[in-house]
Amino acid sequence: MTAIKGSRPRIGVCALNPHAGEEGLFGDEEQRIIRPAVECGLAEGLDLQARPGRHADCQSARRQYDAVVAMYHDQGHIAIKCSPLHRAVT
Repeated sequence: MTAIKGSRPRIGVCALNPHAGEEGLFGDEEQRIIRPAVECGLAEGLDLQARPGRHADCQSARRQYDAVVAMYHDQGHIAIKCSPLHRAVT
């Protein structure tokens, strides 16, 4: 996992549902799928942090993480459109 920047990359993992599902009130994918996947990655030594979905396009998220995983097209595509040319992939 050093291909991103030559060292251990910091990766933000966005939630799928509004407010990260509010513990199941707005969907349970965070509890059922995303949280276990993040925990598995952490156990494998990845530097992951779960984030609300709105953080995909936040400037502070771009400074805080080396990569951000978006759960659906529009969540990540806005961030791509706002990023400097040749600094992002979809």
